[in-house]
Amino acid sequence: MKIYEKNLKQSLKIMNIAILLHIPVFLYMANFFDTEVSIAVGAPLVLFVGQKIFELVFKNLNVPAILMGFSSMALSATMIHLGKGMIEWHFHIFVFIGILSIFANPYTIVAAALTAAIHHVSFFYFLPESVFNYNASIYIVIIHAAFVVVESIACFFLSNQFKKSLDLQDRIQIEIEPLVVSIDSSSKSSSKSCSTLLDLTGSNSSAISEISTGASRISEMAIKTKEKIEETLDLMKQTQSSVRESSAVIKDGESFLESLNEIKNQMEDLQSLSASQLQSVVDSVNTISEKTGIINDIVFQTKLLSFNASVEAARAGEQGKGFAVVAEEIGGLATSSGRASEEISKIVEDSRNKLSESVGTISNKLSDFQSRLEDAFTSWEDINNRLKQSFIVVESNSVNQEASLNIISEGADEQCDGVSELSSALSSIDDSSNKSLQQLREIEDITKRLEEDSKMLSSLQSNLSKKKQRSHKVVEV
Repeated sequence: MKIYEKNLKQSLKIMNIAILLHIPVFLYMANFFDTEVSIAVGAPLVLFVGQKIFELVFKNLNVPAILMGFSSMALSATMIHLGKGMIEWHFHIFVFIGILSIFANPYTIVAAALTAAIHHVSFFYFLPESVFNYNASIYIVIIHAAFVVVESIACFFLSNQFKKSLDLQDRIQIEIEPLVVSIDSSSKSSSKSCSTLLDLTGSNSSAISEISTGASRISEMAIKTKEKIEETLDLMKQTQSSVRESSAVIKDGESFLESLNEIKNQMEDLQSLSASQLQSVVDSVNTISEKTGIINDIVFQTKLLSFNASVEAARAGEQGKGFAVVAEEIGGLATSSGRASEEISKIVEDSRNKLSESVGTISNKLSDFQSRLEDAFTSWEDINNRLKQSFIVVESNSVNQEASLNIISEGADEQCDGVSELSSALSSIDDSSNKSLQQLREIEDITKRLEEDSKMLSSLQSNLSKKKQRSHKVVEV
């Protein structure tokens, strides 16, 4: 039900109660002024019943409201009649016309004003003592009517404005309720969204800061990696230089092997030469031994000749004494020569034995040394070949690693540039995020104010609803 209709219903109920409340007042006046008790009781009852019948018959409350204009002025006329036309009871008309403004129905005021005017004019001519308690002229009636008209005009305007206010209130009530619900829902959603966005923005800001810090660390790590790669490249270059030097050393080793090979050949030649020379010495010793045998034979024969000469000298007697001395000397010389020859034979034999042992020892040692030298030469040649292969592989790998490290270094440079661009982008995002965070906070403040306004509107709407409910309860009572 509209507010205007509820106001009419409540106003009608109040006025009907006011009509009934006039009965004891009218009874007192009837007794005091000695006027009709039947009119004092009957007039309010008739007016009350008539209002109720109109309210039941007509669904449109404007009709009973207009009738209330007549009923209230009829009630005023009854009071004036029961008071025998005293001028003071005429104030009831002005009071009730003002009270009728609560109906917010201008036609109720018009009906009341017309009723009052018709009542005064008709009663002035047909029952003047019920209007004034003195002999009043038509001009007095006109003056009263003028006051009624002036008040009615003001009340008409007031009632019309009140009606517009109620219509506006009704329209506000109708339009503001979904608006309040919508604003309240929107403000709550906006508040939640702002809170969520603030949390997300705060999280994003923290994440961006962490990512920026991580990017800085990555940049530092990339720079350190680049430095390590450059150090590795330097080491690789040094390794390549060392490999080249090692290759040169290997070449020197090859020269050394050639020298060893020459030494080997020379040792073989020396062995052959030493063998031949030692054999010559052996042959010479053997020759000396043979010659020593001849000397021994000569010594033996000399001894034999010395003995024969001594025998012949003995046979010759005195003539052979000088020859005997010579023979004796020759025998002594042969004996000394024999002893020397024996000593020489012993020395030669010892020399020959020692020389044979020395020749065998030297020959064995030379053979052993030559065998070891050949083994060392073979091992060194094998090592040399393996070193060659290893250094070829190392050199090839060094070249490939250097190329790979150059690519990695270029990639590290690109990563550093990318990390720098990422840091710049993250810094820009961080600035934008901070600006967005500030704007979101402003939006959150606006949303909070909107929520407060929504609460005020909701409170206003609730108050209006409560007023409507109270009005409805009063009307039902």
